[in-house]
Amino acid sequence: MSRAVSLLLSGALIFAAADLAAQGQDVALPGVGADAPLFALPIYNPEAAGRSRAGTMLLVGEDSDDKDAKLIVVSFMASHCKPCLKELPLLQKLHAKYHERGLRIIGVSIDSEPEGQKRMSELIAEHKVTFPVARDQYNFTARRYLGTTVPLPSVFFLDRSGAITFVSRGYDKEISKTLVATLERQLGSPPAGTEAKK
Repeated sequence: MSRAVSLLLSGALIFAAADLAAQGQDVALPGVGADAPLFALPIYNPEAAGRSRAGTMLLVGEDSDDKDAKLIVVSFMASHCKPCLKELPLLQKLHAKYHERGLRIIGVSIDSEPEGQKRMSELIAEHKVTFPVARDQYNFTARRYLGTTVPLPSVFFLDRSGAITFVSRGYDKEISKTLVATLERQLGSPPAGTEAKK
């Protein structure tokens, strides 16, 4: 390869990277300590979840609609993602076990095609999911959290102020154990007498 061609290619790569940075893509994605991007989206399971929309916008801050929320888990998923299918029933178990202690879970499905959306609806019904699963059909929310590659499954923990306290982007075979341990640590000890009810 000639020096001129090499310089031309290098310049093109630098320009492309600068263009991505200017667009905010895959640059400075939110991590632990950062404020989570706010969103509110329609959901797949309004009857089971008892609401029509879900998102961080409704749960964080002093004006939150849910004064009992203590820890918010945002999990990005898709119907074609095999690890996500394993995570879905786990999230439902965590929702059932820790909801009274202030845990709020929001699933965010990035399925954009009708077939995937139909399959996601079926999975939600099959696993009797009662936490809200939001429709991020155009992936606007996913890109703000995960960038253009959108690794799945990805999970974020947020405190009541909206600050991110834990991040897991992409598949990790130990994620189930990590999620439970981190969740219990961040929720703190249960009120006296609640352990006996498990």
